[in-house]
Amino acid sequence: MKISPASVRKLCLLLLLPAGVAATSLPPADPSGTEAVALRRDYRVYIETYYRTAIVQQRKYSIPASIILAQAILESSAGQSYLAQGGNNHFGIKCNDWSGLCILRRHEDGSACYRKYFTAADSYEDHSLFLAGRARYGPLFKLATTDYRGWAAGLKRYGYATDPQYASKLIGLIEAYELYRFDTASEHDPVSAAVRNKTAARKAAAPAATAASRRKTAPARK
Repeated sequence: MKISPASVRKLCLLLLLPAGVAATSLPPADPSGTEAVALRRDYRVYIETYYRTAIVQQRKYSIPASIILAQAILESSAGQSYLAQGGNNHFGIKCNDWSGLCILRRHEDGSACYRKYFTAADSYEDHSLFLAGRARYGPLFKLATTDYRGWAAGLKRYGYATDPQYASKLIGLIEAYELYRFDTASEHDPVSAAVRNKTAARKAAAPAATAASRRKTAPARK
C-alpha cells in the first residue's frame, strides 16, 4: 500500500508532537548567554532545610539571606558535594588561616585543603565570619540586605570565585527560586509565610538594584 506525501507529513507531525510540547515547557534562554536555572526538587528541599539558618546569619551579620542560600546551593551542589557530605563545608572555603579540622579534595592538578565543620550550621557561621572579617569585602556591607544583585556582583569583583559567570549564576538562582523573599522574612516564619513576603521583597529590592546600577564599579582586588 502506498502512503501519500500528505499522510507522511501528518505522521511526522504526530511523532514530533511530544518533543514540541516538551520544548515549550523549557525555561527561556538567559539573555546573558547561559541557560536559565531549571527548578529542581533537590534545590527546593535544600532551601526548605536551610532558609532559617540563612536568615539568622543575615540578622547577625547583614549578609542577604538570598545570597547566603544561593552561594551554598552553588558551592555545595545543594548539600550533595564531596565537601558538604564529608566535611559539612557548604561554601567551599579552603584551610587558609584556619586552625580547625580539614578535609582534602583531589583535583586534576593535585589536592587542596578545605575547612571541615561539625555541623552545616557551623559552616554557615564561618562563611559569614569569612566575609565580615576581610577588608576586601567591606564595601558589600554598605549595601542594603535586599540588594542581592549588588552583593552578587561584589562577591565576584572582590575575588570570592574565579568563575566569570559567578554573579549571574547567583542572581539566576535567587530569581528562579525567589530566594529574595527570605531577605525580608523572619527565621520563625514557615516557608508559606516567607512566600507571602515575596511581594514586599521585590519592592524592597527594586530601589537597591537601581542604585547599584548607578554605582561605579571598584577595581578588583587580588
